[in-house]
Amino acid sequence: MENVAYDKENYVNNNPAFFLLTNVVQKSKKDGNPYYSCSVRDSKTVLSANIWEWEEGQEPISGVVALATYSYKRKYGLSLKIRKLYTLEELNNHIDDAFSIFLPRVENIENLKDELSDLIQGIENAFLKELLEKTISPGDGEIKGFFLAPAATKNHHVKIGGLLEHSVNVAKLCKIVARTFGDDIDMDLLIAGALLHDIGKVQTYDYKSYSFEFTDEGLLEDHIVLGIKKLAVVIGKIDGFPKEIEQNLFHIVASHHGLKEWGSPVVPRTLEAIIIHNCDRLEAQMEAFRELARSVPKGGSWSDYSGILGTKVFVYGKYGEDT
Repeated sequence: MENVAYDKENYVNNNPAFFLLTNVVQKSKKDGNPYYSCSVRDSKTVLSANIWEWEEGQEPISGVVALATYSYKRKYGLSLKIRKLYTLEELNNHIDDAFSIFLPRVENIENLKDELSDLIQGIENAFLKELLEKTISPGDGEIKGFFLAPAATKNHHVKIGGLLEHSVNVAKLCKIVARTFGDDIDMDLLIAGALLHDIGKVQTYDYKSYSFEFTDEGLLEDHIVLGIKKLAVVIGKIDGFPKEIEQNLFHIVASHHGLKEWGSPVVPRTLEAIIIHNCDRLEAQMEAFRELARSVPKGGSWSDYSGILGTKVFVYGKYGEDT
């Protein structure tokens, strides 16, 4: 089943279509009446939208699929009028393989698990290897949500398996940087830190209801605090875990956003932390650009504004041909 509402070449205004709603926020029109802003998704595309009308009892919430008529105008974007809401489970009874159609997920999750296993097996430090095996190793790790959680609620890797994809990519980038800049980098600490820097996001985002929104824990503590707390518990179960490694690992998690105004309580103050911050940001920006590029209708050149990039992006060449 092709969802024509996401076919940017052939928008058919006012036809009904299905949309997975995320990031739903109630707002007020100039006359005081409510409307909703949101993101709408299928397995490949994310678009910004506004919901202006809905049937009684069908007020939009994140994590459900809306059957809606829609219109698209270049100046105003996508507008929806909701006729009925469905859970993905309900919709799967009417549409074959609804989960595959509407739920954003990484396409190569088994390959990513293999890459993760290779990265863990490449760790020579016994304490760091045991920590990784106890937390995120495929099959053995106790944090199963690592393979399901998104890496964010918007901007990049908002999909099932997004955290795994982001973490593996950051670790691979870190290896390239380390091999470029010399032998004074602790490769084991660098790779372990790269794989674990966002581990708190397993508790921060609600992936079980498909809303990809913050959990109560996420809003109250956020992923840096939750990540350090989780690692502290696991490290406490590993006999003789060196205090210096623990401290350096916690610093990587605490500083990976780079600046206090970006959410880190401290700035990166070790070589490994500096590398991880920059690789983390680069990887997230690359994915954000690609998602923005896919959202630009055919004939357009500019995306919507991106918070993570701080700008709209210009789409041309390969991406212009694809969009």
